[in-house]
Amino acid sequence: MESLLLLVFVASLVMLIGGICGLSALFKVNALNRELSEVRHTLSQLQSQMAAHADAMPTSTHANHTAEADTEPAESGRDTDAAMLSSDSHPLTQEALTTSTRHAPSNTEPSDAEPVAINAAHTASDAQPSGDNRHRLAWLERAKQQWLVWSGAGIFTLGGLFLVSYLISEGYFPPLARLGLGALFGVGLIIGSEWLHDKLRRYTQIDWPSYVPAAIASAGFISLFGLTLMAATPYQFISEPVAVVMLALISLAATFYGLRFGPLLTVVGLIGAYGAPLFSTSATPSYELLACYFLLVAAAITYVAQRVERRWLWYSLWGMHLAWLFAFAHFSVPLLIVTGFAVGSVYVLIAVPKLGWLLKPTSDAPLSWRTLVDIRTWHHHALDTWLMLAIMFIASTAAFSLPLTVGVPLVAALVAWLYLAPLFSARWDAWPVLGLAWVALWLWFGDLARDPLAQQVGLGMGVITLLYGLALGKRSPQRIHFIWLACLATPFMVSLNAMVTGAFWGGTLAYASSASLWAACLAGGGAVLAAYTRHFKGNDQAHVLARLSLWCGVNAHLALALTLLLSDYALTLALTAQAVMMLWLTHQYRIALANWVIKALISVVLARATLLLLATHHMTSLPDTLWLYPSLGLLIYVGQRWVQNHTLPAWLTGAQLQLAALWLTSASLWLCDLQGLTSVMHSVSGAVVMSMNWLLLACVYLYRARAAQTFAFLYRIGGIALLTLSTLIQFVLFFEHNPYIETVSIGDSPLTSLLWPWWGVPLLACVWLAKWGYPSLPVPKARVQTAASTCAAVFGFLLVNGLIRQAWQGDTIALAQLTSHAELYTYSLVWLAIGSLSLLGGYWQQSVRMQQGAMAVLALVILKVFLVDMASLEGLMRALSFIGLGLCLVALGGLFQWLKQRQWAA
Repeated sequence: MESLLLLVFVASLVMLIGGICGLSALFKVNALNRELSEVRHTLSQLQSQMAAHADAMPTSTHANHTAEADTEPAESGRDTDAAMLSSDSHPLTQEALTTSTRHAPSNTEPSDAEPVAINAAHTASDAQPSGDNRHRLAWLERAKQQWLVWSGAGIFTLGGLFLVSYLISEGYFPPLARLGLGALFGVGLIIGSEWLHDKLRRYTQIDWPSYVPAAIASAGFISLFGLTLMAATPYQFISEPVAVVMLALISLAATFYGLRFGPLLTVVGLIGAYGAPLFSTSATPSYELLACYFLLVAAAITYVAQRVERRWLWYSLWGMHLAWLFAFAHFSVPLLIVTGFAVGSVYVLIAVPKLGWLLKPTSDAPLSWRTLVDIRTWHHHALDTWLMLAIMFIASTAAFSLPLTVGVPLVAALVAWLYLAPLFSARWDAWPVLGLAWVALWLWFGDLARDPLAQQVGLGMGVITLLYGLALGKRSPQRIHFIWLACLATPFMVSLNAMVTGAFWGGTLAYASSASLWAACLAGGGAVLAAYTRHFKGNDQAHVLARLSLWCGVNAHLALALTLLLSDYALTLALTAQAVMMLWLTHQYRIALANWVIKALISVVLARATLLLLATHHMTSLPDTLWLYPSLGLLIYVGQRWVQNHTLPAWLTGAQLQLAALWLTSASLWLCDLQGLTSVMHSVSGAVVMSMNWLLLACVYLYRARAAQTFAFLYRIGGIALLTLSTLIQFVLFFEHNPYIETVSIGDSPLTSLLWPWWGVPLLACVWLAKWGYPSLPVPKARVQTAASTCAAVFGFLLVNGLIRQAWQGDTIALAQLTSHAELYTYSLVWLAIGSLSLLGGYWQQSVRMQQGAMAVLALVILKVFLVDMASLEGLMRALSFIGLGLCLVALGGLFQWLKQRQWAA
């Protein structure tokens, strides 16, 4: 104990000596500042004398000297002024200037002293930084001067706290005496800071010494904050209301001293105020007191930030305040207290900086929807939205884990804030969308599938949002997003209910009755939207767009209502009809609608159509996809006639191609008697047909990518994806169902052989890719042509040999079966003809690669004839065979040479 007291005494003595030395240094700096002022006054008198001397010189005899005298003093004056202006930020420059002037002789004439001043001024001007470097150096100088002050204040505060803690633990003073000594300590620090501030202002002329009293005052306020909490919670000397009043008074006092000593004092008070409750040792703190305390601190800091016009003070408040709000939401704090804390945080942190303490509405101009949802930029509405999202996320940790009826107050309070915010400022117009989405997430996590109350809450929220959007849209037609919100709120909540409950209830009576109720609400919502169109009869852009949006909303409500009462296919048709209706309305009213709306609807239609293909059972008599996809394509084709934008037709054409691909796939599955895509590889014929379809569609997509401009990358991605799928199926067929190895039925006749779609179509596709399709692939031309030519040669070899073998063998062409001599001769004759024709074709096309390939084929045919065909021939047949083969090769060679000579002659 004695050693600890000695250590505290030594530390206090060191801090006292340091403070005395600091004050001595301050007064010395003040003396130097006065001497610097005298030097400035002397320099100004010297400049005036030089200017008067230059004016008095005769101009007739000393013209050149006069011009120099007129120029140099002015330049010297300007440079000297610049040097003196930078003296506060750059003491080294000012010191050089002062030294140069001080060491000049006293009897020097103005003309002799002129170079000294000019050189010193130029030195100061050259040494002066500019722009950001100047501010950076100023901050560095201030940091060098102030770190000792603030470090001393922090150590002094910690020493006082440790001393008080030690005295309390040893029981030297009763509780009341402890509180009295703490109050005297805090008040004494504040009074001492005020006395020191007055002394420094009276005896010094520079600004930065005011940080010394600011640091001392901050230590006093921290002590008073902690003292009040200790008096209320552990000792219970004062009641909680009295403690709240005392904390409010201390916050106001800190605010006053923040305005007096500068905003950095407010930061110190902020840290101390939010850290003071951590010193409390109570096991069950008063959460109501803490919530009111933090809100009062936040209000005080916000007030200071507004008065001193420092937004960074407002930003620095966020982290610590939200951390305490998260602690309240995470731990077992009553939900009503969390609700009050969250709502008060929204008021203090968001509403007050924008609207003032009385929440006066602003006259902000309406922002576009793109600007409202763009929260990546550093705008005020983006900062407000990020802060509101943070508060909603913290509230979600408290409300989403509780039963639905328990979490209602917190969710209802914040959603009410989100829905009322647009009434005060137009930059918060996107917040109702956040409120609706947050309610949907809350219901989702609140067991929406099994709780009928949650479903009714969601439906009621959709209806309330519909009426809310219509009311604000009627009030301000320029804010069209409220009309959009009204048109989409009820369908969104009904779709959420149907999607979640459909998987749990299936087709039971409960789901059927709920679907009828939802359909009735949708029909009623459509009627309300139709009735509201009479409020927008003007011909201006806002009224026409509002009327168009309302009619689209009517269509959406009725389409979804019919979908709930009918089948799943009706929703896809209804969405497509919605897109077509919007295109017709834009054409009818001559209004430009954002392309992303139509694109979003068509994308949803394509996604649903693709999912229907995966879920449809194709082994029925006639699957519904066979009539659904053509119907969707026909509707899109009809809507394409009313498109006014030049980029949208390419998107709609791509949608029609996608629907054609889906219909072709569905028809192939049905014709091959397959259940779905997962059973494709169970049937060889089904896999062959699917590979052929996807390969042809890939070529179509790649061809469209060459013509399309804006959406070429979409066609390219689709073509590459289909090409990859077709290649994978070919690999699986070659290694697992190869007809040369396995007993696979390919047909009785070569004309109707399965080999044509198996290898014939890929052969043609590879030729097309090598000749015309390579520009659509993100690969160099040489690589594409080489790979495509190689694949074409492989498919051609397999196809020709397979057809020849099928002509002799029949339904199966496995190599395990016996091969006759006539079949071997047929291979030679056919490949000899192919090689000859390829050689002639290469000549006519002037393709060196084709000619080289033909020559290689002929060489292989000759080798095959010698090694295989003629191995079993003897006598006259062998001679005749050699003679015939020789004549054919001589004739072919002669023809080729004749053609070459003609080409050279030309």
